[in-house]
Amino acid sequence: MKAHTARLAWRDAASRLVAGEPFKKEAALAKLYSSTVAVDNAREATQVHGGYGFMNEYPVARMWRDSKILEIGEGTSEVQRMLIARELGLVG
Repeated sequence: MKAHTARLAWRDAASRLVAGEPFKKEAALAKLYSSTVAVDNAREATQVHGGYGFMNEYPVARMWRDSKILEIGEGTSEVQRMLIARELGLVG
């Protein structure tokens, strides 16, 4: 459900871009939500796998590392929140 919602947010931003409409807020929302969902899902997978979830021999450990970088790279989650707040007129 979370992954589907993240895809919908991405498609909304992309469709606005293609239509030549403003899309900065929607892109930031999609990035923030998608990275949060990826980390949440990786954390749940790690929990399900127990100790094996931390071992590099298992894909779950890589998924955790890969998802965590989404919150850090290409604009941190904090930056995305600031962009969204600015687009909503909540900050100057």
